[in-house]
Amino acid sequence: MNHSTEILIIGGGITGLSVALELLGQGHDVTVCEANVIGAGTTGGSSGHLDAHPEMGPQGLIRQLGEVKACRYVRLRLDAIDVIERRANEKCDFVRVPAYFYSEDSAAEEKLKQQCEAATRIGLEATVVNQWSLPHAKVGYQIGGMARIDCMAYLCRLTEMVVEAGGKIFENTLVSGPTDKSPKSLAAGQSKIEFEQVVCAVHCNFTNAFRIYLQTPAYQSYVMAVRIGRSVEDALFWDDHSPYYYTRRANSNDTNLILVGGCDHRTGDGNEAEAKAKLENYVRERFDVKEIVSTWSAELFEPSDGLPIIGKVPGKENVWIATGLSGVGLTWGTAAAKLIADQMADRDTPLKEVLSPSRFGVSGAVTTIVEQTQSIANYAGRLLPGKNLEDRQFAPGQGAVGTLGGERVAICRDRDGCEHRHSPLCTHLGGVVHWNEVEQTWDCAVHGGRFAADGTRIYGPPEDKLKTLGTNDSD
Repeated sequence: MNHSTEILIIGGGITGLSVALELLGQGHDVTVCEANVIGAGTTGGSSGHLDAHPEMGPQGLIRQLGEVKACRYVRLRLDAIDVIERRANEKCDFVRVPAYFYSEDSAAEEKLKQQCEAATRIGLEATVVNQWSLPHAKVGYQIGGMARIDCMAYLCRLTEMVVEAGGKIFENTLVSGPTDKSPKSLAAGQSKIEFEQVVCAVHCNFTNAFRIYLQTPAYQSYVMAVRIGRSVEDALFWDDHSPYYYTRRANSNDTNLILVGGCDHRTGDGNEAEAKAKLENYVRERFDVKEIVSTWSAELFEPSDGLPIIGKVPGKENVWIATGLSGVGLTWGTAAAKLIADQMADRDTPLKEVLSPSRFGVSGAVTTIVEQTQSIANYAGRLLPGKNLEDRQFAPGQGAVGTLGGERVAICRDRDGCEHRHSPLCTHLGGVVHWNEVEQTWDCAVHGGRFAADGTRIYGPPEDKLKTLGTNDSD
């Protein structure tokens, strides 16, 4: 059965539902399509930080944009936190807390003082800290007015608000990515959805604009929920490591339960077990750990120039996108909603050209080339001889890509003992997948596609599952 709407939004996470709410408030007819269920994507794995501190640091942001534009950039995220506060209800556990940027090395004191001064210049309430509630923090600064939230509860709240405002939401509805210059309909299973405008809000690039893929390599980041013996201050903490580690209380009810995250690496190009162990070692060295409650990971897309990509897709007349949100999509997804809604209405928006998907710049060229080295190596893996798997015995949970019976194959045995054999080529643009034993997924390093052990599409640009080559369920 076909469906018609004025504006189609692909993706039912924070960004998609926030865009829907903005457009509904401006009187538009809006439909949201979510490939899985609400909360199954990146938002469900979020740590719930709400801050406006630039990911590249205040000084880096000023160098890149200049002080005036840097202030506008920070203001977009500050305003987003205010919007989230107004929309959140008591179930969302929204709490205003201070944030701390720190180093464990006292030698970094002067450097962080300079960052603190730059932070005040771009509109943050930043002050140098001399005494720390976090034992391993030595030097750094505090930022006032930040917040934390229960992401899933907030997502439920947004869902309710969209429905109450007259929006339509379809779960388990995978919509094909827009490829035409001016698409008027897209396939959704055996049906199609007709529209006037379409917004891609699935976190990754979901169009055929290849330059956006080049600008947004995928990363996997890890989070642990940890119960500790002595509670920490109710605040957001992150350090000056690269990639950085961050800490916060998990909720308002259990003051001894914290979330700690970090250990980012390129999707499909890292040792997941090693990253998980590294994060656990970090936690145990710094806190009185009573229990590791749970561990998970989420995927983020890191723009090559450090700035999110928000606006109309280049070469398209009615296709909009928000991607490259650097793991801080709670604030940038909220900010993107208003920016896209206002741009659709031809209203001026802050930093339109700076954040535009059409932007080009020398500043990001070298980084883009470096980031794509892994993608090039991945494609080369299609031509190089694969390791022979003829005599390989896979225990439950194990998998690998190699040659079996003269054929290149991705083979794994899931934790229930069932063997799966697939083509090792990602169904997006043909990258070679990698077995992620920690998460029990096939991951593609080229553009971040992820598949279940049985080849089912989980996330990312791919629209189809891995091609099945045959299975052998015998032990």
